[in-house]
Amino acid sequence: MTSDITEWFVIGLDDTSDNTDEESQTTQDLLMTMSTQLSEDGWGLFEGLTVHPLFGSNKIQSGSSNSCYAVKLWTTRSALDLEDELVLQIRSTASSNSDPGLAMLSRHSDMPHILAFGRRTQTELMRSDWAQTFSTEANVTMRSLGVKRNGCIGALAACGLRAGGDELARFRTIPGLEDMRGHHRAGDIRDKTQLQHLLNADDEEIDMDDTIDLGDGLPALKPHLESHEPVIRLHQDPSNRRLWIPDPIFFR
Repeated sequence: MTSDITEWFVIGLDDTSDNTDEESQTTQDLLMTMSTQLSEDGWGLFEGLTVHPLFGSNKIQSGSSNSCYAVKLWTTRSALDLEDELVLQIRSTASSNSDPGLAMLSRHSDMPHILAFGRRTQTELMRSDWAQTFSTEANVTMRSLGVKRNGCIGALAACGLRAGGDELARFRTIPGLEDMRGHHRAGDIRDKTQLQHLLNADDEEIDMDDTIDLGDGLPALKPHLESHEPVIRLHQDPSNRRLWIPDPIFFR
C-alpha cells in the first residue's frame, strides 16, 4: 500500500532571519524549531541539522559569514503536504524583513546536479535565476518566499550539499545527543543517539566498552558529515587508553 511507503526528503532553508535585528530568530534556530514541531506532530523521523558554509562577500547581507542549513526527514506524508506545512510555518515565523528560501530534495531528484550547484555556491556568488534552472532540471521543489527571492540560492545549495556530501558540513543537532555531556560509553552513545560512527585514527570503530569524553557536548562539539552520516574521530587520552577524546577539529 502506498500509505506504507516511507519517503525521505532533504529540506534546505536559508535567509529566514533579519541580520540587522539582534532579536530576530536565526535560520538555524527556526529550522530546529520547525523540525521539533513537525516531529511532535507525527510527520516522521528527523536526522540532525547541518550547517554548510557558502561563499562570503560584502555584496550580500550576511557578508563573510554566509551559511545555509539542512535536515533530513523520513516520512509517509506526501511532498505536497510537506511543502504546504513548511511554507505555512516559514511565513508565520520568519522575520518580516527576511528573504526566505525553501528547497526539498527527494530520491527522485537528480542529486549530483544539485550537489554541483551547492559546491559552486561555496566558491562563487550564484543567482536566483540559476537556482531556478537547476531546481527545475533536477526535479527539486523550491520556493522563494521573500521579495528579493535570493533565499532560494542557499536553500537549494543546502539540499545538494547535505544529500551529496559536504566535507565542510558540521552537525549542530543530532537526535539523542543534545543532552549528552562528559563521559559516556561508546556503546551507550550508539544505542541512545543517531551518532553511530566513533572512529580512531585508523577509521576503526571505538570499542563499545571504551569511554568517550564528549566535553560540553553540542554545539561546542561539531560532528562532521561523511557518507550521509555524522562522524567523530577520536584519540586516546595519554594517561588512560580506554578514554577517547575528540580530535581538535571537531570543536571548530
